[in-house]
Amino acid sequence: MSSTTLPQSTDLRAAEGPSLTVPFTRLVTVEIRKLADTRTALVLLTLLVLSAIGAMIVNARYFTQGVQDVQDVATSSAPILGLFLPVLGIVSVTSEWSKRTTLTTFALEPRRWRVLVAKAVAGTVAAVATSALMIAVAYPTTAVVAAVRGVEAHFALDPVALAGWTATNVLFTLCGIALGSMLLNAAASIVVYFVASIAWGFIGLTGDLGSTLAGWLDLNVTAVPLADGEMSADAIGPLLASIGLWVATPFLLGVLRVSRMELR
Repeated sequence: MSSTTLPQSTDLRAAEGPSLTVPFTRLVTVEIRKLADTRTALVLLTLLVLSAIGAMIVNARYFTQGVQDVQDVATSSAPILGLFLPVLGIVSVTSEWSKRTTLTTFALEPRRWRVLVAKAVAGTVAAVATSALMIAVAYPTTAVVAAVRGVEAHFALDPVALAGWTATNVLFTLCGIALGSMLLNAAASIVVYFVASIAWGFIGLTGDLGSTLAGWLDLNVTAVPLADGEMSADAIGPLLASIGLWVATPFLLGVLRVSRMELR
């Protein structure tokens, strides 16, 4: 009798392995595209850009005295970015669960943690791109407002300060993504983000203990030296502690929750 020799299963797995792996760069590209795919995200992006530009123009026209500095004009959009970028991060995670498209997403990429990491990278790209756009818009805004007001325009930039300001925008975006990953509900995540910011403001006013806690755990406080480009050795510890509380911990909990969620 003769027998047929079958190829070893390990050879089959090795041959099929590369075709079953979705490149991480492709995941990131898809997640970046998703940021503007939904109507909610598109409205948020539009409001973000228009509000930030409006804030720069108003600040340059009415709240700046003396020399018109392009860096001050660009960073005056920080309150608007701090308002919209975390919400954009939250929506980028929770929209798939509210629209029930996660079944398709995780069927194409079963390793769910890779999808969440890709969303974090996409959010980082969006925050950096938005910061760069504000800097670009600040130049003509500074020139026009300086000419209207008849004051001197200053166009020099401090790369260190701008890098810190951009990194701060990234941090708040990642905070939104982390909360969205942990709660998987847009409304709850947005409420937690804004209520926590207000609560820490009150805690910081309650006395020495409250001020100390806020100085270590309130991201709005610990990120100020980074945003101003004035980081020191003493500021690193509180910043890392608040990042651990508001970014790292909720994101890891979100990864665990999403990995164990039953898809319906």
